[in-house]
Order: sequence, then C-alpha cells, then structure tokens
Amino acid sequence: MIQLVFFAAISSDGYLAGPNGEMDWAEKYLSQDEDYGFVELMNNTSAILMGSKTFDFHLKAMAGEKQALPTFVLTNNPMRYDGIADPNVHLIHGPLDAVLSELDQHVNGVMLILGGADVVRQAMDADRLNVMRLFITPDVLGGGLKLFEQELEGALEAFTLAEVQEFSSGLIEHTYVLKH
Repeated sequence: MIQLVFFAAISSDGYLAGPNGEMDWAEKYLSQDEDYGFVELMNNTSAILMGSKTFDFHLKAMAGEKQALPTFVLTNNPMRYDGIADPNVHLIHGPLDAVLSELDQHVNGVMLILGGADVVRQAMDADRLNVMRLFITPDVLGGGLKLFEQELEGALEAFTLAEVQEFSSGLIEHTYVLKH
C-alpha cells in the first residue's frame, strides 16, 4: 500500500511558486548545513509522483540525468515525452484515485509527491494524501501558484497537525497527518 507524502516550502501567504513560476525565494533556504529531513525522506521513499509541469522543470534542472527512483508522471499528453528513455520514468494518466489504486499493486511504501499543487489537491480529493510536511517561509509573495484555493486551515480540515518544528533559517515545518 502506498503512503503518499508531500514535502514542500510555501510562502507565509500560501504560494508554492511566484507569479512567473519562480522558486528562487524558496531556494535561498537550501544549505549544506540543513536539509530539513529531505535526505532521510528520500532514503525511505519507494517512488515519486509528479505532475507534468514539475516534470518539465525537473527535466531542465536535471539535464538528462536518470531518475534514481521509479517516477510516475501524471500527464494528459504522454506523446510530448516521446524520446524519454529513462526506465524509471512512467507516464500515467486518468483520475488520480484510479491511478493510485493501480499503483498500489506495484508500489509499496512511501510515494513522495514532488511539486504540483494540482497533484496535491487531487490526492486530497481522493483521500489518499497521508502526510504533508509544509515548510512555511517568512516570505510574502502576493501572487503566483497557490497551494490551496482557500486558507490553509480550511483546506486541511481532514488533517491533524502532528508536529511543528522551527529552524534557524526562519522556516517553520508543519507536519500534517490525515485523520483516520
């Protein structure tokens, strides 16, 4: 059975990315001294799930490197990825709940959602998102890609705030767990 986990930085006003998709506001928190638990999470992750916009960004950033883990890309247009020869990349489509039901037969353990507010919302709508680790930054973006259409607390009614951790960088991690 898959345990879906979302791990991301969001601005204090709820944005995943700036008005033009920029992430530099969040990247300034990356350092060699603090990985915010990302390495441990990756070491315990069986597969990755991302949407096509995140995959496009990932393709540019990784410059042709092969995926280390099975990576499932939700896309309505798989033909645009003709020529991707990475055996760990799997293009999938359809309603996320149906896709996850199929993947439950092939993937066991943690599946990390990388990027993608749309994928996160679909996972929440399907009651399949188990854990959200949100790193709230002090930045106010005022526009861009919002994680949720509504306020954070309203969007997370189905979750329990399990832990809060403050970092010297100014980030505050809120770990939310799906109520059972």
